[in-house]
Amino acid sequence: MAVIFIPGIKGTELVDTYPLDHPQRWPTPGTQAGDMIESPREFALIDGRHDTDGHWMQPSRLVHQICGPMINKLRAQLAPEPVYAFGYDWRKPLEEAALRLVRMLDDVAARERAVGRDAELKFVTHSMGGLLLRSALALRNRREPLADVSRVVFIAPPFRGAMGSPYALVAGETDDWFGTGPDYRKVTRGFPSVYQMTPSWPGAAVDEDGKHVDLFDPANWQDSVAQGGSFQADFLRNAEAFVRDRKARHGGCSQAPMLGDAALATASDKVIIICGSGQPTPCKLPVLTRNRSNRNWFDFAHMGIDARGDGRVWMPSAAIEGVTLAAFADSGEHALLCRDERVNHLTAQWLSGRKAVALRPRLPKDAAKRQRRYFRPWDGRIESLDTHIV
Repeated sequence: MAVIFIPGIKGTELVDTYPLDHPQRWPTPGTQAGDMIESPREFALIDGRHDTDGHWMQPSRLVHQICGPMINKLRAQLAPEPVYAFGYDWRKPLEEAALRLVRMLDDVAARERAVGRDAELKFVTHSMGGLLLRSALALRNRREPLADVSRVVFIAPPFRGAMGSPYALVAGETDDWFGTGPDYRKVTRGFPSVYQMTPSWPGAAVDEDGKHVDLFDPANWQDSVAQGGSFQADFLRNAEAFVRDRKARHGGCSQAPMLGDAALATASDKVIIICGSGQPTPCKLPVLTRNRSNRNWFDFAHMGIDARGDGRVWMPSAAIEGVTLAAFADSGEHALLCRDERVNHLTAQWLSGRKAVALRPRLPKDAAKRQRRYFRPWDGRIESLDTHIV
C-alpha cells in the first residue's frame, strides 16, 4: 500500500521555469500572510490556464510549514508504506490537476505491485485538495471509484465552498488567501480554482427576505463585479458543473466533475472527514438585491458567523451525511490544521485501519472510566454537529 498526500490552495510551491535561474514565485522569501507575490501581474493567468509572456509556472515542492509535520508523522508511523506528496498548480481548474493525479496514482499502484506490495491506495487531503481527489477518483473509475482505495482522510474540505472565495473575487482581499489591492483582485479573478470554491450550501447567501441566492448564477453577483470586466462568468458556470455535475443549471461544463456524496457515503467504512472548530467562521452572506447604487451588493460586513468551523471552512460545508465526521475544538486556523497533533494522530489511526477514537482531555474524575467513544457517521442534521466536536 501507499499513501498520497494532496495539499490545498497555496500548499504547493510554484517555480517560474521560463527564466534560466527558475525563481520560486510562491512563496517568495519573506512572504507575509496575505501577500501573494511581490508583483501580482507576474502571477496572472491570461485565460485561466496559461501564464503571461515571459513566465512558465510549474508546481514544485509542498510548502513545508503547512504539510511537513503531517507527512513526517505518517512516514514514521506507517513505514514501510511510502507517503507521496502530490503538488499541483492551484491557480488552474482542478480538472487539470485531476488528470495529472490519475496518472500518478496509476504509476504508484504499478510500483507497489513491482515491489510485491498490495496496490491499494490511501489518501490524505487538506482543504481544496479534497475537491481535487473527488474529481480524480471519479475520473479514474466512475463505476467503482473506491474499488482499489483502502482509506481516505479529508481534512477541512470545502466541499460546498467557503466564503473566502467570493470575498477574494469581490473585495480583493484581506483574509490571507491572496494579497490586497486592485492588482491582486484582478489576478484572483483569473484563477478558476477560486470559483470552484463558491459557497453552495443551503442558505450560504440570502436576500433581504431570507431567500436563498444561488451564487453559481452570474446574474446574482454584485453589479460592480459582474460588469467590471475582469470577473469571469464562464469560470463560475464551469465551477457549478464541477461541483454539481448533471444538476448544474447555468450552462457550464466540466470534464471531471467531483465524485458525488452518495459514492462516499456508500464507502463510509473507508472515509473520514476531520474538521477544525472553535474559530469564528462566515456561514451566511447577505445579498442586497434592492441596493439601488450597486444591485446585489455582497454585504460582507454583516455576514453570519458560527464557531463550528476553522475560520475558513464551516463544518456543514465539509460534512457528508453517512460519512464519519470528527472535529476538534480550538484546533487553530485552517491553514495549520495539518500541524495539530490531534488531527495528525487521528489521521494515522484511521490510515492504520483502526476506528476513529474521539479523544477528550481526561480529568481526575474520569480516571476510573475506561469506555472509549468513537466518532460516528454524520446523520445530516445541522443540530447534531456539536456531538462530533471534542
